[in-house]
Amino acid sequence: MSHTHHPDNCLNCSHHLEPQDKFCAECGQPANTHARITLPHIGHEIVHVVTHADKGFFYLIKALTLQPGLTIKEYLSGKHKKYYSPFSFFFIVLGLVVFTNSVFKPYESFNQMNSSAAGASTQLLAKKNISEAEKQKISKKLEKLRKIDVRVAKAMHFMNTRTNIVLGISTPFIAFVIFLLYYKRLFYAEQLSIVTFINGYLNLLSVVIFSPLMYLAKGTPWYGMLLFIMMLMHIVYTAIVYHRVLDMRYSFGGYLKAALTSLAGITGWTIVCVIVVTLYIAWGVLY
Repeated sequence: MSHTHHPDNCLNCSHHLEPQDKFCAECGQPANTHARITLPHIGHEIVHVVTHADKGFFYLIKALTLQPGLTIKEYLSGKHKKYYSPFSFFFIVLGLVVFTNSVFKPYESFNQMNSSAAGASTQLLAKKNISEAEKQKISKKLEKLRKIDVRVAKAMHFMNTRTNIVLGISTPFIAFVIFLLYYKRLFYAEQLSIVTFINGYLNLLSVVIFSPLMYLAKGTPWYGMLLFIMMLMHIVYTAIVYHRVLDMRYSFGGYLKAALTSLAGITGWTIVCVIVVTLYIAWGVLY
């Protein structure tokens, strides 16, 4: 039987290779690794990493779509070879999210309300039949609205262009909140892996579905509806995962517990965001 030609020594660690070796016994590198990097080799590596049947990027997406709870539970049980790394998956999606948000800017619609209020105050100020005292009062209100508008615009610009920072903070935070609820059952690192899988998948859906739709729906009632659907999907998907991973009962109580688990993590992060953004806006208005 013929064997693929490979060097006498491993190109990675210099360990001696036998003619029949497919992998280096010392470091595990394939024995037939190319000594020179060529374009076909790069193409093969990219295709292999992304589409490899047992642990590829698209295989993981399929698994997280059809059986998210089972997929994550298997990964936690030690089947790491079978699935693409949740952290590699997350950072690839993170890059896609940053790019998509920079193009579609889905969160810019938030500051339109303040802009409209400022415009209404400006029109009122232009009327001639109001007293000087009222004009001064309106001017102060207008200045305040303008400051708020600027701060909200900056906050939304940050959300659109620095999503990697937001997700990089929210993922470990949500994992920590849920860890506090189940600290006797799972390590924090395991909770972090679960939430990383979940956030990676849901943000991929955001890239493919929600960001383009929110871009088209800016300034319409559909914008708020899309935000609601996106939040609801996050709660439901997270609940499905935890219901399976934690082997909760197939009863109303079990499903309710899974939903409350999901809601706890998301609510905790939402409260932090509201506090931070409110303080940021208030600081800009007061100082």
